Amino acid sequence: MILMTVKYFVKDGHLDEVLAGLREMKEQVSAHEPDCLVYQVWQSRDEANLLLLQEVYADEPALLAHRETPHFKSILEARVIPLLNDRVREFYLPQIQ
Repeated sequence: MILMTVKYFVKDGHLDEVLAGLREMKEQVSAHEPDCLVYQVWQSRDEANLLLLQEVYADEPALLAHRETPHFKSILEARVIPLLNDRVREFYLPQIQ
């Protein structure tokens, strides 16, 4: 398994658009990516424009395939990422299960 976290630093005035895109993305991931085991979006309690995505993939091929899906390209790359000031990704491997 691989855990990927992504911090989204949303541009002022675009939070609702980003959240709408992420809701749509979650629906598509749930419908078309069985090896994505978790797709969760969190909002910072302290900074309204800071989101944290928590995604768990069964393996490396599932993670790589996610980035090649039509919904990743049409929703995230085309509509969501342009509304961000920055995004920071981190990857984790399980150690104690």
